[in-house]
Amino acid sequence: MKLKAILSSISVALLLLILNSCGGRDFSKTPLDNYIVEFSNEKSFSIILADMDVDGTFFKTHKHKYKIIKVKDDLPYENTTDWIEVEKGFFWKNEENLGMVVLEKNAEGKISKTASPPGYQYVGNNRYGEWRSNNGNSFWAFYGQYMFMSHMFGMGRRPIYRDHYNSYSSGGYYGSRNYYGPKVGKSNMYGTSSAQTRKSNPTFFQRRATKSGWSSSRSRSGGRSRGSGFGK
Repeated sequence: MKLKAILSSISVALLLLILNSCGGRDFSKTPLDNYIVEFSNEKSFSIILADMDVDGTFFKTHKHKYKIIKVKDDLPYENTTDWIEVEKGFFWKNEENLGMVVLEKNAEGKISKTASPPGYQYVGNNRYGEWRSNNGNSFWAFYGQYMFMSHMFGMGRRPIYRDHYNSYSSGGYYGSRNYYGPKVGKSNMYGTSSAQTRKSNPTFFQRRATKSGWSSSRSRSGGRSRGSGFGK
């Protein structure tokens, strides 16, 4: 009886430790699911996966940061969240989506839960800009009063070319499947593995390379998995 009581106490202690390490969080809904409800009255919005991290060695905490872009008086503005704890499976489903829009509501009110390059919602809208040509390449340029949008979406270092945008807009991607742009060598043009993301967020890659918890968590998750996911 004494041994049974000891084992029971150990089991309870382990359960409490696990619950504490998870923060007691209810992961039945992802942060993105919650944003759909929270921003239901917004005419349009975009949620960009701004950063990712894994803390801990044995009991791990998976975290996201999001850049939230909403519109007021026809002008987009942005806010970046603090770290938000997310469920492990959802975290790895979005491993390749750093810097991508992972949730969006367009001007027609249609919601997309797939990954797409930031700013595509505003490309082609002649209120904000126009297509221009340089050396035979057609690219999107925002008008002077909207140049801040180019910086907001990281377009200053990575222009949006018309043929790439046409592939996205006419290819049935919105709300149906992820779009990472054409291949550049062995990497995607957009997303975590892109050269541009490595330049724009070097601290993420330094952190991922040096944290032991990141690699061990990754191996236990069954390897990398591409694409956005909602819920478990």
